[in-house]
Amino acid sequence: MLSLGGVSTASAAETGISVDGSAATAIADANALGVDWVRRFVDWNAMQPDSATSYAASAIAELDDFVTRAHASRRKVALTVLGAPTWANGSSDARVAPQDPNQYASFIGRLAERYKGRVQSWEIWNEPDEAEFWHGTTPSPAAYAPLLKASYTAIKAADPTTQVVAGPLTGNNYEFVEGLYSEGAGGSFDAVGVHTDTACGINAPDIFYNENGRIGRFTFLGFREVHSVMVAHGDGNKPITMSEMGWSTTTLTCDRGKWAGQKDAGVSEASQAAFLTQAYHCLSGYPYMQMGVWFSTRDAGAAESELNRYGLLRWNGTKRGSWAAMRQVATEGDKLTTACGDLEPPTIKILSPVASTQYQDQLYIAASGHDPDSSMRSLRFYLEGKVVGAAAVKNDEVLERTVDASSLPYGPVTLKVRAIDGAGAVSYSEVVFNRTRMSTLAPQKTALSFKLTGKTATKTITGRLSVPGTQLMPTGKVLIRWERYVRKQWVKSRVAYHWSSRFATLKNPVSTFVFKRTLKGKGRWRATATYAASGPFAKSVAVKTIRIR
Repeated sequence: MLSLGGVSTASAAETGISVDGSAATAIADANALGVDWVRRFVDWNAMQPDSATSYAASAIAELDDFVTRAHASRRKVALTVLGAPTWANGSSDARVAPQDPNQYASFIGRLAERYKGRVQSWEIWNEPDEAEFWHGTTPSPAAYAPLLKASYTAIKAADPTTQVVAGPLTGNNYEFVEGLYSEGAGGSFDAVGVHTDTACGINAPDIFYNENGRIGRFTFLGFREVHSVMVAHGDGNKPITMSEMGWSTTTLTCDRGKWAGQKDAGVSEASQAAFLTQAYHCLSGYPYMQMGVWFSTRDAGAAESELNRYGLLRWNGTKRGSWAAMRQVATEGDKLTTACGDLEPPTIKILSPVASTQYQDQLYIAASGHDPDSSMRSLRFYLEGKVVGAAAVKNDEVLERTVDASSLPYGPVTLKVRAIDGAGAVSYSEVVFNRTRMSTLAPQKTALSFKLTGKTATKTITGRLSVPGTQLMPTGKVLIRWERYVRKQWVKSRVAYHWSSRFATLKNPVSTFVFKRTLKGKGRWRATATYAASGPFAKSVAVKTIRIR
C-alpha cells in the first residue's frame, strides 16, 4: 500500500489539495505542504476530442506526467473525470452527458488500466446532482446511475483495488444518495464523494442548520446525513470523501444560488485559515470520513470573484495564512480539542399534563427546554398533531398555554412538544393522558390558595386551584374579587359598614391565575377567590385582608 506523505492518526481524515496547472508546480505544492492526496480534473473531451480510438498526445502526456510525479512523491491521486466530447454526446457543450454511458466507461476503464496502482480514487463526473455540471437532461439519480454502474464495472476490471466514488455531489446531498440506492446503484461505488465549498459558504464548519429534522445539505457537517443513508442501506463501512472543501476570501457579495445578493461571498483570510484548521478537526471525529481535500491550492484568476479566491496561495503567488494552517495539519495532525458543533439536541421537560392527567374541557400545558451549548430557541406544542402554542424561549423558561380541548374525543390524547436550540438541533417529547367525563368521577375535594404581592397600592393575586392527590383538571371557573370595606353614605351608624366589590374577574381553574389591580383608596381591602362547585368538584374559598395606608 502507498504510504502517506503526511502525519495522521487512526481516526483523522487524510489531507489533500485540489490542483490545476502544471504537474511540476502541483506536486511541488503538495510536497511543500506535506498533504496525503492530490486531486485534479481530467477532461475527457480534451483527451479524446475526435474519436474513441484516438488521443490528444499533449493531453495524455500531461496526465502521465502528473501521475508519475505524484507517485514518485508518494502522494495519493484522485482523478475527477468529466466532460464528454462532441462525438459522444452530440453537443458542443462538454457538460452534456454522453449518450451511451459505456463510451465514458470505456475511456475511464482504459485510464484505470494505464495508471493501475498509481491512481487510488476515481470520481465519476463532477457534481452530477446539479445543473451546473450536468447538462442535457435534468440531474437525477436515474440519469446518473447508468454512468456510475458502467464506470464501476470498467474500472474494477482494470484495477480491482482502486476506489470508485459516487459523485462527488454538490453539498452533502443525502437525498441524491438515497436515490442512487433506489436505482440499484448501491453495489457500484466504494465511497460517496461530497463537496462543501458550495452556496457561498461563510459559516465556520461547526455551524449548521436543520431541514426537516436533518442536518442541512449545504452545511459542512451535513456529511453525517449522507452516512446515515449509507448505514440504512448496509453501507456504513464505506467511506465518504470530501474532495472539495474551502472558503473564499473574496470581498464581494454572493452572486449565485439561493443567497445571491443577500450575503457576503467570502470570509477574511484569518477566518479562512481558522476554518481550515477547524474543518480537519471536525472530520477527525468521524472514522468514515476518508479525506478532506482543499479547493484549491492557488487562486483561479486575477479578477475579483468568489470562485477565484479559494486559494492557499494568492494569484500573485504569495501565501495566505491558510497555507501555514494546511501545512501544520498535514504534518502535525489535529491539535484542537473542543467539540465540533452543538449536535446534541435540547432536552425537554413536560410539566403539564402528565401521564395521569385527566381533563374534560380546558387543558393546561406547560413545558421547558434546555441546551447547555447553544441555549434554547423555541418550543412548540402539538395536541393530536395540531399546533396549539409556540414561542421563542430561553433555557429553562417555561412556556404555558391553556387551551380549549373540548372537541377531542374522550379517551387517550397525545401532546407532543418540539424544542429547537440555537444551533437548530431539534428534539421531541410527548405524553399521553386522558380526556374524561368528569360526571363519572366520585366527589372530589378541592383546595384554593393564593398569595398577594406588591409593596404599593398595586397588588397582584397569584393562585391555583388543586384537587389534592390527583392530576385532575377541574371544570368551571374561579371568581377573583377585590372588595373595599366602606360605609353607606346615608347611614352614620357603624353597622352600616360593608364589603363593596370593586374589581372582579373569572379565571380558568386548570392553570395558575393572576389578577393585578391598583387599589385606590386607603383602608381595608379584601381579596377573595371562590370556586363554585362544578360536577364532582367541591366548592372552595380563599380570603386575605390587607390595609392600604
